[in-house]
Amino acid sequence: MAGTTQPRVSTTDHLLTIAIDRFGRAGLEGASTRDIAGAAGKPLSAITYHFGGKEGLYLAAAEHIANQLGGWLAPALARSHEICAEDGDPQAARAALHGILGAAIVIMTREETEAFARFIVREQADPTEAFTILYDGVMGPASDRVCALVHCAAGKRITQAEARLRTLMLIGQILMFRVCRATVLRGMGWDAIGPAEQSEIRRIAGDNLDAILDRLATGEPA
Repeated sequence: MAGTTQPRVSTTDHLLTIAIDRFGRAGLEGASTRDIAGAAGKPLSAITYHFGGKEGLYLAAAEHIANQLGGWLAPALARSHEICAEDGDPQAARAALHGILGAAIVIMTREETEAFARFIVREQADPTEAFTILYDGVMGPASDRVCALVHCAAGKRITQAEARLRTLMLIGQILMFRVCRATVLRGMGWDAIGPAEQSEIRRIAGDNLDAILDRLATGEPA
């Protein structure tokens, strides 16, 4: 009986996967292209051929992260423009926000984003051209969509600036479970964040969202 055929990974994707891990652990200066190529089972010339060199590989890694995260979030974000039309429905916006937060929790707690997080945290601490790629490619567009939904779900009773700040805080509570994973595991006494833990995080994040939106919808300070 023939074995299952595994999907073939392109040379560029394989190099990028290794590069994201190495750059996240050691930074642009600390990571070695020779080590990256060797770990990928490719000659050093493959990096020059496909990316033009180390800096090109670094920027391509940022673009790869942005594309992956954007693709994973796209289904949850898809209807935000329609919902946030001039006569947008606050309840539809609230439901969309629940969907986005739930999707983000799953994404941020999956193993694939561990290496992404290391890379992104380095860029947050010391931004380079790669941060612009990450922000313009996924962070900015996603936060814009969420901000519009928050404004709509609040019945447009708050300013755009307040909606933006509340959006960043909502996103921050989700990022906690990726960038502070060791603290979460130790504090909760968990060995890992699996489906049961994801479900509990989603439940409480949803409660927090509803509590905020309930207060905003009445015009009271939250």
